[in-house]
Amino acid sequence: MTGESTNTAGTRATGSIVLKTLKSPEEGGTKKEYEDFLEKIDSHVSINWEFGQDVAYAIRNTKLPTFKEPNDLSDNDKAVQWKVRLWNQTVDRYGMQIATLEDNMGALFALLLDNLSKLMKSKVRAKKGYTKADEDKDALWLLKVVEDITLNFEETKPKLLAVDDQMERIMKLKQGEATNEDYVKTVTKELKVFEKHGGDFLWGKTQTRAYALRSRLAIDEYTQNNGTPPDAESENELNNMIKKALKEEILAMAMMKRVDKKRFGNLQISLKNSYLLGKNDYPTSVAEVLKILNNYQPEWTPPSASGLLRHQLETLELETQLQTADQVYRSCNQTETNKLIT
Repeated sequence: MTGESTNTAGTRATGSIVLKTLKSPEEGGTKKEYEDFLEKIDSHVSINWEFGQDVAYAIRNTKLPTFKEPNDLSDNDKAVQWKVRLWNQTVDRYGMQIATLEDNMGALFALLLDNLSKLMKSKVRAKKGYTKADEDKDALWLLKVVEDITLNFEETKPKLLAVDDQMERIMKLKQGEATNEDYVKTVTKELKVFEKHGGDFLWGKTQTRAYALRSRLAIDEYTQNNGTPPDAESENELNNMIKKALKEEILAMAMMKRVDKKRFGNLQISLKNSYLLGKNDYPTSVAEVLKILNNYQPEWTPPSASGLLRHQLETLELETQLQTADQVYRSCNQTETNKLIT
């Protein structure tokens, strides 16, 4: 059990969290145990720490959340007392949120490190950059290193080979008996690992052309709506949104290809046939994939020829057995009748 003490700023509730010690792969530690480890911490900090959702975001994305700075009041608004008061509260909250995040990330560093096995700790401390990370209580650095160790992305083989191994792992994924939610979650996580280490999943010339076209259209629409072209920051934001959408389409397609054929084979065939006829019904987001899988109703299919033949043979066999039984019954009755007559 790892008990958490209350910090000086009072931003974390006094409480405790029971964590299973995280082991390295050499000790039998598994990827599932690593995921459960993080999920439990994520849930705990979200509920028990002030501004805990900000820490949870950092755990899920291995990067800090960004906060929008409060806008300055106009001269007219400065003359309205209640607006000034609300603005002051907004600024205070903004400053508190930033300060609390920094403090909480230091606490997260300690929480993570305290719950690693001895071997895992020794691996972490042997990593380049540990001394500075320890001084800064850099939880993001620790999260990335622990993930690399758990997923075998250590410097024991060329990084290109490790990325290729991860690509192979994704390509071999199948839904099998997993629930739709667990399947979507697994694929998404594996892809994040792949791209985090330098991969660009299924991004080719087609996606590059689509990206360029959508970017040009988005800039034209922005210019038309605002009367002026976007500045560098706005254009970069638009392009990031476009690339994210394209990557989501790729992920959705990859998910649909690897669903369980027993449950969704007809769905896959239907999507292919629709596309062949000029109608693209493939989902373009992870949310759409999950919605389709959870609500899909399989089409009725008549029994196969072999199944029908088997049914007919079984029926024939049953009829033969009944006829035989009837003949035996009649024969026995006739014998008894003959005895009575004689």
